[in-house]
Amino acid sequence: MTPTACDRPRLLWGADALAACTDGATENASYWRALLAAGPTALVANIQVRAGLIAHEGRVWPVTLGDRPRAEAYPASLHSHYVGYPRAELDLVPSPALRRAARAGFTLFDGLARLARVDRTVQWSSWLLSTNLHSPGIAPAAPEITAELVRLHPGHAILVRNLHPYLDPHLPDRFTAAGYDLFTARQIYLFDGRRPEFLTRYNVKTDLKTLARQTTHRLCLAEDFTEEDAPRIAELYRLLYLDKHSPLNPAYTVEFVRRALRERWLDFRGLRHVSGRLDGVCGCFMADGVATTPFFGHDTSQPPTLGLYRLLVARLLQETAAAGRVLNYSSGAGAFKRHRGAIPVIEFNALYTKHLPPVRRAAYAALRLLINGPVRRFLEKEGV
Repeated sequence: MTPTACDRPRLLWGADALAACTDGATENASYWRALLAAGPTALVANIQVRAGLIAHEGRVWPVTLGDRPRAEAYPASLHSHYVGYPRAELDLVPSPALRRAARAGFTLFDGLARLARVDRTVQWSSWLLSTNLHSPGIAPAAPEITAELVRLHPGHAILVRNLHPYLDPHLPDRFTAAGYDLFTARQIYLFDGRRPEFLTRYNVKTDLKTLARQTTHRLCLAEDFTEEDAPRIAELYRLLYLDKHSPLNPAYTVEFVRRALRERWLDFRGLRHVSGRLDGVCGCFMADGVATTPFFGHDTSQPPTLGLYRLLVARLLQETAAAGRVLNYSSGAGAFKRHRGAIPVIEFNALYTKHLPPVRRAAYAALRLLINGPVRRFLEKEGV
């Protein structure tokens, strides 16, 4: 039965979206209200999408609308995710032959991505973070929400990022049943605090002992931060994620950090030097008993022997075990995470493209073959 205008999902923008973004309708409502009020670019400088909500059966999901390719952060850009970001990191690949093959592959990827117009998407359950945490109700809502997004934006692919089978083994398959195609996104790493064997790992035990014996730095908990720390926190993130890694990571602004501290979107931990200077920080985002760490930073000019990053990770793992929750520790630094007992899991991006013109659908199909074939085999073999 086709939904009537009264019972179909409602796509909301502006004041209507703000009014619907209540604490009872979604977790982390204060975060999305701030983003709706200020606009995405005020909080994440390199994201230029339109932000709204889709409301259905008493719940709301954040929605972002992209219209044309830009050099945007990868949470808002499939081109950045699959072409721009990995292409910029080719120098990290040790094999010259593999680097040459990858460069040729990215030329093909780039052409197909542009032909598919991969950044012309409507993304839902989109928090504009490196990792989206989805509510358990997302799969049942997918058919009707997808149909409404297609009706309203017939020229856009419909996208849901960051699906994986660890917490719900059937979740990717349920999106396939709703007509989506699954594109391998990356290999992520999970720490399951319900089975905290990772605390027995040598690296974790050593790091926790080092943290306990610290004399140059003290651990800061959420209540130890003030809004005056916001510029330094934003700087530490920039030093690690934007300057050291890639400008295609989200560029969180000082205003983002200031509001995150005030409204507790992120649960911050840090390492403060005895002089009072903040040298390391991490921030957890939580939903439905799962945590992820979209925000990490440390002073990269400090001696590596201080181990600021690994000490913060040790504390994070200790708290994950104590709370008995799952930590989705995203991708990257695979060897570091595996040595500490992380569980590797392949993550997918789900795309609905059946309504698009034949040329775009064909380009998406070719991309899917490449991404789910050689790219996935590389991710699983190299453990990146």
